Amino acid sequence: MALKGFNVMLQAEDTVGECFVSYGVIAADADAAARLAEGAAQSEGFWSLALEDVWEPEPEEGDDPLGDIPEVLGRTEPTYLDEDDYEGD
Repeated sequence: MALKGFNVMLQAEDTVGECFVSYGVIAADADAAARLAEGAAQSEGFWSLALEDVWEPEPEEGDDPLGDIPEVLGRTEPTYLDEDDYEGD
């Protein structure tokens, strides 16, 4: 199974409020990457998860091989939405 690197952006909510958070994930495809990121977000205490975007970043010269185990590599700090700036559906 050839694994690839993905960035996954989620809209979520935590005790502070609504936010965006992104995860770096190694997975077989974009769907698997999204599921791994959503599971990681839930385990970290985020709820009301909505998938915003999944993309493959351009590999940089000298990057190490990704390995053969799907995993979440890390996440960004949440970026919180200001109620004045956010337009709901």
